[in-house]
Amino acid sequence: FNGYDCDSNPCQNDGLCRMYETGGYICECPVGTTGTNCEIDSLNECDSNPCQHPDAICRDKMADYDCLCPVKHTGKNCEIYDHNSPGGLGRAVPPLQNDLLNNFFEKDLERQRKECLEHKCQIKRGDHKCDEECNNYACDFDGNDCSLGINPWANCTAPIRCWEVFMDGICNPDCNSPQCLFDGRDCEKTLQPCNPIYDAYCQQHYANGHCDYGCNNAEC
Repeated sequence: FNGYDCDSNPCQNDGLCRMYETGGYICECPVGTTGTNCEIDSLNECDSNPCQHPDAICRDKMADYDCLCPVKHTGKNCEIYDHNSPGGLGRAVPPLQNDLLNNFFEKDLERQRKECLEHKCQIKRGDHKCDEECNNYACDFDGNDCSLGINPWANCTAPIRCWEVFMDGICNPDCNSPQCLFDGRDCEKTLQPCNPIYDAYCQQHYANGHCDYGCNNAEC
């Protein structure tokens, strides 16, 4: 090099090259890299456990990482449930595909609602018999008949039927107690809306006995 060191783009991995007034150069390396030309991987990004599914496998890369997702999960961190995903290398989902996922969940919810009518779930709900064909969000979880015989509102003594206004987006002070399940958090003004990518899915799979990590947060 003879005064034009940065012209040869010596800095690797998106490092920023800066010239010294006295000659020579220095590379300002991005987080996770070091070395004269940012050629050394100095950080294992997998140490922070970025993959959000317990069965996902993290692979460290130069200043980056990959998540190998289980079947039916995708996204950079395996954070998106996709019924059609074969699993494998997780990839960031572009906005257009997010819209497609939302449409899929909306159509799936509409399909379940039609099945509720076909199975006459409105009549079966609350009869103290678990009807598996009605045990989903669209069918009101068979009126909680499949909840191992436990009525979550058994100790709720509010003057109104809190289960009818549960999570309706309106704060009902009479139901804002532990016994009445805090009105489905309707009275917590600070919560942000659930991520629209997960919203319909989380509603469908609420209290189904399985932990869905994309839904395991206060917003959802």
